[in-house]
Amino acid sequence: MADGKFPTNIEPKYIPYSKGKEGLTACGNPVPLDLKALFKDSTVVVTAVPGAFTPTCTESHIPDYLKNLQKFKAKGVKKIVVLSANDPFVMAAWGKALGYTDEENYIVFATDPNGAISKELGDEYVADLSAVGFGLRLQRYAAVVVNGEITYLGNEDELGFTAISSAETVLSKI
Repeated sequence: MADGKFPTNIEPKYIPYSKGKEGLTACGNPVPLDLKALFKDSTVVVTAVPGAFTPTCTESHIPDYLKNLQKFKAKGVKKIVVLSANDPFVMAAWGKALGYTDEENYIVFATDPNGAISKELGDEYVADLSAVGFGLRLQRYAAVVVNGEITYLGNEDELGFTAISSAETVLSKI
């Protein structure tokens, strides 16, 4: 990450939430998320998780963001992007399981395929958990991206959840 820009050369995929497909096992087709267009003239929060449906991510990390949505909106955040190495179908189901049902898709549950985006930030933003059967995962981190430039990037040292990637910390950095 030599130039301070968030990587935009890889388009993560996500499945937009829509009425008629609100069931946990119902979903549409994945679509690309154009990060370059998303970041243009806006403030976006990106947070990464080791895995959908994992205890810390499901019980603490992302619920922390969900309960603070209005604060993010009040600070002018255009979108929150949740990245994981999981596929877009799992990410869509996880968003619904967490109770997120917003057709405006203010939060986008997207895949970082093979950790490609996170690797561009640096090796410390991915974790190889192959030895325990989980394969490549993202390290838990959070970023504030303003007009494509990273103004905050915090990475958890371990797979746990501390204030580094919490919604409160990110809100204080905007």
